[in-house]
Amino acid sequence: MSAISQASDTSRQQVEKALAQQMQQLITPLAKQQGWQKPQVQLQHELPGALPAQPCSQPLLVTRSGDDPSPLARQRFVLSCADASGWKVNASTLATVFVPVVFARVGLERGQGITAGDLQLQPVNIAKATRGYFNQVEQVVGLSAKRRIREGQQLTPALLTGAVLVKRGQQVVIQANQDGIQAKAVGEALANGQLGDVIRVRNLGSEKVIEAKVIEAGVVSSTFN
Repeated sequence: MSAISQASDTSRQQVEKALAQQMQQLITPLAKQQGWQKPQVQLQHELPGALPAQPCSQPLLVTRSGDDPSPLARQRFVLSCADASGWKVNASTLATVFVPVVFARVGLERGQGITAGDLQLQPVNIAKATRGYFNQVEQVVGLSAKRRIREGQQLTPALLTGAVLVKRGQQVVIQANQDGIQAKAVGEALANGQLGDVIRVRNLGSEKVIEAKVIEAGVVSSTFN
């Protein structure tokens, strides 16, 4: 291998390292924002056919030249050398990021509540998860299936709904709070309710029907009237 070829290979390594560092700076904040757990990043570079014969004696200046802000889209850069050689090259990089997301470990029937044992994590190319995803088992536990979900299927928000915390005909605790005065009563739910739903409840003491918000399993909140 000639000295020029060796130098060219070193220039390639220098350019690829600079691109990788730049992509890391773009991907890390997104991973933190999205709560990705242990993302695996693969980079595919497109470099000029002929790179400078000599590597830069200083760290390369990397400037984004593309206009797509997503780190998961192909990013274009200009890499500049500020030493006496003063060379400059155009390059692009495409990042493929694999993130563990939630899949059904077993088949789930419509309306079935989901437990941790029903779930497993598998890595997917997050750029292709266009229908949404869950990256933590805890995000799914307690929800229920809107329709039948097959074993090994990736779970998306469209497939799930909030768990029914109060069922029609169920005896519930009515919590009331007004002006610092708290009280509890026993009631009967007149409709199903998920977290945050406002449903009609019959106070079994007064037989009065009120509207109350579901705040946890078997518990609703109201105010004095």
